[in-house]
Amino acid sequence: MTKKFIIVFAPWIFLLLSSEGFSQNNVDILVVDAEGRSVIINHDMESARNNAIRNALQKVVEHAVLTLIPHATAAEKAQIIKDSIYAKSDDYVHDYRIISEKQDQTIYKVEIKSKISVSTVRDSLQALGLLTVAMNKVAFTTAVISVQGLYNYADYSKVKELMKTRVRGMRTFHPQRLEGGMAKLVLHIQDGNIQSVADELMQTGQFSIRNISADQNYMEVNYLQQK
Repeated sequence: MTKKFIIVFAPWIFLLLSSEGFSQNNVDILVVDAEGRSVIINHDMESARNNAIRNALQKVVEHAVLTLIPHATAAEKAQIIKDSIYAKSDDYVHDYRIISEKQDQTIYKVEIKSKISVSTVRDSLQALGLLTVAMNKVAFTTAVISVQGLYNYADYSKVKELMKTRVRGMRTFHPQRLEGGMAKLVLHIQDGNIQSVADELMQTGQFSIRNISADQNYMEVNYLQQK
């Protein structure tokens, strides 16, 4: 299928719109928000802006990679992943839009919301032999948790810290969607499952369980605001 793209230019706004839709039926789509940064050199705002966008796109691809392999494998094979995958971020991010952008002294910052095909990234990792390496090194479970009751980014930061420090065996943690007071999180857990995660979250006293589906490794929880 030939893709048609519409590029719309306006002062400090750039949108890349693809006419090809995204369907959960035929591709595994991950929605990722990312911030890109670039140093402004010689007052060249256009170059800094473009570099910031590229930086954000690379972070999106990094998110996808780390939902498929552990941090240890990604760190060990960092150079080959950078050369073979991160350097071609545009090939993996099918659609994105800029949420905000601004100049912060000598740094240009861009925040984007994007859609990336995880299956495409998976194929590339498989071709490099990294997916097999990761699977042979450690057995882990992928769990998805929907957290309700987040009023601001500070709440999300607290949840993120609790997940990292209180859930034993958690190897990676990635936001799949952040919107409307809700965060949908993807966790990779070693030697655990969704029930063990639920038990440990309950022990913190800062979560209540709304729904849990053990066979699908999915859970919905409420974040309890501290008084």
